[in-house]
Amino acid sequence: MELNLASLANNQTVEYDEDFSIDKELMESVGILDLKNLHVKGNIHLNSLSMLVVDLVISGVMVFPDSVTNEAVDYPFTSKIEEEYDTNDKNFLEYYEKSQNILDIMKILWENIVLEVPMRFTATEDAHLSGDGWSLGEDKNEDQIDPRLAKLSELLDRKE
Repeated sequence: MELNLASLANNQTVEYDEDFSIDKELMESVGILDLKNLHVKGNIHLNSLSMLVVDLVISGVMVFPDSVTNEAVDYPFTSKIEEEYDTNDKNFLEYYEKSQNILDIMKILWENIVLEVPMRFTATEDAHLSGDGWSLGEDKNEDQIDPRLAKLSELLDRKE
């Protein structure tokens, strides 16, 4: 999604209300399996100080591996972007192709999507998983004494 900055001259505003997609290679680099139903809504304009004002809302569904079961999990998200970019700042050049007066807002959208990726997420409500000699979660049998502490328990019982 490219924006010609000449279209923002004379205090005009560019409105967005459209679906978009992200390259699969970018998603894989941050552990996202898929991005579905991506939508951007909002506007971009230049204010009186020649600052680019970005006011957008991104929504969609991330698909990534569950932290517990490693199954694909849908994670709906919404991200609000309220940024001002100084068009004379050297950091602005990473989004801006000066020779063509074009701004690539896809880079701005992608940065904000990455910020929404959770460190860990699980859709598993009952996390009492177990296997041969291990279990995840709390033991349901709280009366059972740890065999390593059984002798200590016997000593405490004798003192009473």
